[in-house]
Amino acid sequence: MTIYHQPDRESIKKIFPPDGLSIQYLGVGGHLFRFAGQAIMTAPSITNPHFMALGPFMPIKANHQLIDRFLPPVDDVESILVGHAHYDHLMDVPYIMQTKATNAHVYGSKTMMHTLAPSIKKARRHSLNETMAELDKPGSWHYNKSKNIRFMALKSTHAPHFMGINIMTGKYEEDLESLPWHAFGWKEGQPLAYLIDFLAEDNQILHRVFYQDSASQEPLGLIPKLAKEDQKRVDIAIITPASFSQVDNYPEGIMHNSQAKHFILGHWEDFFANQEKEEQQFVRAINSKEFFERFNKALPSDSNWTMPQLYHTQYFAPQGNLLSTQ
Repeated sequence: MTIYHQPDRESIKKIFPPDGLSIQYLGVGGHLFRFAGQAIMTAPSITNPHFMALGPFMPIKANHQLIDRFLPPVDDVESILVGHAHYDHLMDVPYIMQTKATNAHVYGSKTMMHTLAPSIKKARRHSLNETMAELDKPGSWHYNKSKNIRFMALKSTHAPHFMGINIMTGKYEEDLESLPWHAFGWKEGQPLAYLIDFLAEDNQILHRVFYQDSASQEPLGLIPKLAKEDQKRVDIAIITPASFSQVDNYPEGIMHNSQAKHFILGHWEDFFANQEKEEQQFVRAINSKEFFERFNKALPSDSNWTMPQLYHTQYFAPQGNLLSTQ
C-alpha cells in the first residue's frame, strides 16, 4: 500500500501566498511545517510497530525501509520539536537525523537528551526544561537561523493511557549507552507543548501555532499570559483525541485557552501497524462520538477544523485561513 501523498505543486503555486504556511501530517505527533523557504518539524513516527510487539521485553526498533518509503524530503528541516520521549514519538528520530534531516537540531526534555545520546551528537540535542513556560510564567523563545521561526516550550502533562494508568512513565538522569530496545525503555520524560510563531521581516506574527502531542491536564499545557508584544490569538491549534477522557476538561480547556481560528486533530489514527491498513481508523479504545460532541460544542463560533489524512498537506494564509488540502 502506498499512502504518501504528493501535492500538486502547480495548483499550489496559484493559490499559495508568499507568506503562507504549509503543514503536512506525518502521522501520530509528526507535522512538517514550511514557511518562507524554511522548515521545522515535530517528531514523526512512521515505524508504528504492531500492538502485540509492545511488551516490556519485546524488541522493537526503527524500520528504516518504512521511513525511506513514506517520509517526504526533510533535508531542509532545521529544528525537530519533541513533545515527549515515548517510542511512538522518538524512536524514528535518530535515523531521520542521521540520514534525512542531517543538519537538524532536536529539542525536548532532558530525558529526550539522554535517550538520544548514543546516536546524536550533544551539539544537536537541546533540553528545554530550564526555559519552558510553567503555568503563568512565560518561557524563552528559541529562533531558527533566519529569525523568521521561533518556538516556546510549555510545561505539559501526558494523559493516562487507560483507567487512570499511565504506562512507560519515568525519566533518565544520565546519557544512555545504547538506544532503548523495547517500548518501555523509551521513557516519557517531561511532556511539553509548544507555541510556534512564523514571522514577517518586521517581526509581525503571521502564523501562530499551538502544538501538543498528548492530551494534558490543565492548568499545565495551557498557554500563559505573554508579554504585551508577544500577545496574539492562536491561528492554528494542533490537539489530540488520544486519551482525551483520561483527564478533566479536555479538549474544552485547551480550546477555550487558545481560541484558535483553526484546529487540527493530530495523533487521531490507530497507529499500530497502520501501513498494513487500507484505510486509517480512529485511535482504538477512544469514544470518538463523545470526543466530537464535546469538541464541536467547545469550538469557537468563528473557528473551523480538519482531521488530516496521513501525508496530506494543508495550506494556510495568515490568521489561520485554510486555503487548500492536497
